[in-house]
Amino acid sequence: MRKLTKRFITSSLDNLNLSMPIRYERYYISDTLRIQKKGNTYEKEILNENNTVTRKENISESEFLSLKENAYSKIIRDSYLYLDDKRVSIKKYLGDYQGLYRVEVTFTNKKEENSYQKETWMGQEITKSPLAFDKDLSKLSKEEFKKELKKYLE
Repeated sequence: MRKLTKRFITSSLDNLNLSMPIRYERYYISDTLRIQKKGNTYEKEILNENNTVTRKENISESEFLSLKENAYSKIIRDSYLYLDDKRVSIKKYLGDYQGLYRVEVTFTNKKEENSYQKETWMGQEITKSPLAFDKDLSKLSKEEFKKELKKYLE
């Protein structure tokens, strides 16, 4: 079952009560294969057509480095937990996607999702935009990314 998640944008992490970040270095090899370095762990993830991880396994650094050479896209981001609401995580993008701060709110059921009132610091909802998922983000050119980001930050 797919998680119920709404995604929002914010322009800054200033004055938010956040956990220490975990650095993700993700490489897309194909639409169904992604590898990542998460902290000091190397992982290979198989994705289905809904962008849901169907299989995840730890891999060696050498396998990671070998697979990484065939990647069509790289995404580096820091992931934080919002300590005032355990349902909320925030992704701060670096490198080619710098300027994007994606807020993800995960719900246990549809009623909770429908009654949710976003925090005042959260900007527009981006759940249906290409900024909502790393897989879609990875396919945007720099110009397309900047144009998409601008839509939600103005």
